[in-house]
Amino acid sequence: MFCPDTWILFNSHPQRERKLLNALLRAYESPERIFGLTSASLMKIPGITQSFANDLLNQPRAFPLEIEKELMEKSGVRLICITHAEYPENLRLMAEPPPVLYMMGSLSPQDRFAVAVIGSRQHTSYGCNACRKIVSDLAAKGITIVSGMARGIDTEAHVNALDAGGRTIAVLGNGLTICYPTENLELMKQIAKGGAVLSEYPMNTGPRRENFPERNGLIAGLSLGVLVVEASERSGSLITVRAALAENRSVYAVPGNIFRRTCEGTNALIRDGAQLVRSADDILEDLAPVLRGMMKQ
Repeated sequence: MFCPDTWILFNSHPQRERKLLNALLRAYESPERIFGLTSASLMKIPGITQSFANDLLNQPRAFPLEIEKELMEKSGVRLICITHAEYPENLRLMAEPPPVLYMMGSLSPQDRFAVAVIGSRQHTSYGCNACRKIVSDLAAKGITIVSGMARGIDTEAHVNALDAGGRTIAVLGNGLTICYPTENLELMKQIAKGGAVLSEYPMNTGPRRENFPERNGLIAGLSLGVLVVEASERSGSLITVRAALAENRSVYAVPGNIFRRTCEGTNALIRDGAQLVRSADDILEDLAPVLRGMMKQ
């Protein structure tokens, strides 16, 4: 029997690390069983220290569970754990999927057919136009658009998907009581109506810098491929690209002006083997064998 309280407590570990939480689940199957064990039992799992075990077993006393549940109810947030049928199938294929997702909105079987669209916060009009054309065409063909709701290309990707009547998923690096950036509050509400807003963090978790590499990994994990529209050589988008490559996802890039800093990263990706994208058809043609196999399933 599913008990959301124990999953919330399990996921709220102050040192939460997906690899260790998943190792515990593989060994003991459920948080209910884990909370009935001793720290000595948990420490039999490689990587679990006494401090980690003690902190986990102390969560039922230390974590404000009732406040968390009130926040979830007030915000219309549901909990999806990895044992649920509703849990995204693409995430299950990750090496270390998040055990728990907080969700505003809803997921659909269609969301397996997803492409991530990411890029610079300082996008140009060229990047904006390229994003609009490619995302609109992908969304019109039934492809769910995944992004991180950041300023710039991420925001454009979500807006373009919604404008085309398509589905879109935003993955946040903070809890769902917080909208980051704040100016995207209305967009966040619209995404929840036309798709889903997801986070693996407890409701009041702030947008900490260390959360965003994990968030970027989820963007890649939810998608069959990642499209980078504009990115500098040190763009955070490249973290998502590395995650995509690690999870055996396709990487695409829109070519850019060789004289613009915001195109240095995308042009380097193409040089290093990413597929050059001129239109949605380039992505659809590349993914066609995967999409056909998924549709047969």
